[in-house]
Amino acid sequence: MVTLIAGKKGSGKTKDIVKKANEELSGSKGNMIFIDDDNRAMYDLHHDIRFINLSEFPVNSACEFIGFICGLISNNYDIEKIYIDGILNTVKMTEEELTGFFAKIDDLSTAFSMDFIVTLNYENEIPQGLHRFLN
Repeated sequence: MVTLIAGKKGSGKTKDIVKKANEELSGSKGNMIFIDDDNRAMYDLHHDIRFINLSEFPVNSACEFIGFICGLISNNYDIEKIYIDGILNTVKMTEEELTGFFAKIDDLSTAFSMDFIVTLNYENEIPQGLHRFLN
């Protein structure tokens, strides 16, 4: 399952996704990964949640980000949930690329029985292709 938490910058999405990750840890049977573009949320997350600062890796496009996620999955089949905070802060994408990215992580979610929870800073109308993922 892919869940999108969208809203304007400063509306509390990061706080919500960190809280959600910490709360879901107790009921989790697998591993959890939290991906962000900086270290701000690292100290708010429980130490059992694997934190990844994507800015430390040479990931610059939607395609490269999908490859990065596939690498994580291929290295650890016990991943249950992947949290991605501020997808457009992490990797710059056009509206079309963003819709394609969500389609691909939805396919990965189904294929590997894992959940993706993604936050999106979006000031305008959410692309139609993403409405089915909205929380």
